[in-house]
Amino acid sequence: MKKQGFLKGSAILLIMVVITKALGLMYKIPLTHLLGGTGMGYFSGAYAVFTPVFAVAVSGIPSTIARLTAENYAFERYSNLRKLRSVAVRLFFLIGLAASAAVILLSPLLAGKVIHEKNAAWALAAVAPTIALAAVMSVERGYYEGLRNMLPTAVSEIIETVFKLILGLGFAYAAMEYAKRSFETTHGCFGQFCRTAQDAELTALPFVAAASILGATCATGIASAYIIISGRLRGDGITKEMLLQDRITDKTPHMVRMLIKLSMPIAAASVITTLTGMIDLVTINPCLKAAVENGFKWINTGDNSLAAGRLPNFLYGSYTGLALTVYGLVPTLTAMFGKSILPGLAEAWVKKDVMCMQRNISGMLMVSSMIALPSGVGISLMSKEILEFLYGGRTAEIAAADMPLKVLGIAVILSGISIPCFSALQTVGRPKLPVLIMLCGGAVKLTLNIILIPIAGINITGAAISTAVSQGVVCIWSVCALCKAASVSIRVSSVFAKPFFAALLCGSGARICYDLLYIRSGLEINHRAAFAAALAAAFMIYAASLYLLSIFPRGKRFRDLV
Repeated sequence: MKKQGFLKGSAILLIMVVITKALGLMYKIPLTHLLGGTGMGYFSGAYAVFTPVFAVAVSGIPSTIARLTAENYAFERYSNLRKLRSVAVRLFFLIGLAASAAVILLSPLLAGKVIHEKNAAWALAAVAPTIALAAVMSVERGYYEGLRNMLPTAVSEIIETVFKLILGLGFAYAAMEYAKRSFETTHGCFGQFCRTAQDAELTALPFVAAASILGATCATGIASAYIIISGRLRGDGITKEMLLQDRITDKTPHMVRMLIKLSMPIAAASVITTLTGMIDLVTINPCLKAAVENGFKWINTGDNSLAAGRLPNFLYGSYTGLALTVYGLVPTLTAMFGKSILPGLAEAWVKKDVMCMQRNISGMLMVSSMIALPSGVGISLMSKEILEFLYGGRTAEIAAADMPLKVLGIAVILSGISIPCFSALQTVGRPKLPVLIMLCGGAVKLTLNIILIPIAGINITGAAISTAVSQGVVCIWSVCALCKAASVSIRVSSVFAKPFFAALLCGSGARICYDLLYIRSGLEINHRAAFAAALAAAFMIYAASLYLLSIFPRGKRFRDLV
């Protein structure tokens, strides 16, 4: 089986992420229009509670399996590799099943005490089965990633996102239509009597959010079935002759201990990462109430949820549903470089090949910064235009999310660079360090949320400021720790300084192009068309800047990465 190099594997995963994120936006944008800020509060609140549980049960699986697969393959332990895969599937499915059951049973308590919205229990129950389904799929993905075959991960991700789009939106619109018909017929909506259509819509929102999440859960099940069936049909490239070379396998209890030992530090780091969302969930609502007491006033633009006195949930839903959706696009892209580098770095680590580690880590940081820097600068300079392009018509939500997104542009750069470092740290024998780093970042986030959000002039923007500051701590620490652990050095000028200069040119070009076309030209140009033109201009400026600054590796260095 031909192995994929760092850049080829990264390219496959990057294409996959671009496709899935585009499809994800096609799902999230109509859903946001349907649910509004209040409905997105239920949706985002359920996921904020769910993701730490998911992180404990699932997040450490792909990296752990990929690392052990790469090591066993490097030492030609093919039978042991097959057994490891089988043991991992059974182990993590049972863990995921237990976690799913726990979320379902505790959903009423979690909705009332943590989300502060009892009706969010339906959304929590709908998302819970995802844990068990994703656990099995993650084992399969990690197995093929360890064999340097990124296609199963890419294809299964795309399948999951396509069905999430179809089923998630389909179930949501079906639930809303059912609520409307029920109100028109009996003035009832999901078992409750409603006097007006607005009351019926507010009553339906928790159930519509839950229906959409249930569709996403079904999509995960379909993707899991695909990767299992396709893997059995296509095989993994390990022949019978290769299996005969390795007749001795590790004992099952030893494998179980190894899987748990390696996966738990990654899971703990992921929990700390997801606790950022949990911190926002727990602190934003009470802190916003304090901001109102301190003189913070919100101009009601006619949103029904605000008229019903649901301002904290509305602002939380607008922040998470709009600003954080845009913010999360870039770190997801750069995380793929951490996945792609892992097999090659694991081989280099066990063989003590310092030059190979130097090449892989420098390449990972360089490509991550080349994506994170222009994205972050562009988001900061064009935040309102991005929100209007994606969510035009939701003026109240855009007004709430605009300033936070400007600040989150800085956090995009920092988290986009730091996240791939966590996978690399785990590979070079420092699996516990990401936990400590993220724990300190979480402490900074929590402290600043409590201090900044109650200030009337800052309010919800305080959550974005705290995210940016905490990500700055995490980024600097993780990059320095990785270089020290792997005993490598990076050239700051080529990895960070040159891409940053190119990113400034890119963002400034986009800002100037949009202003000239939409504001100063006097032409009646649609704002979306002007934004698309500005985006195209920014891309060309950035590509030219990268070429003129000779940032990307050439010749033998490029071939080695491929």
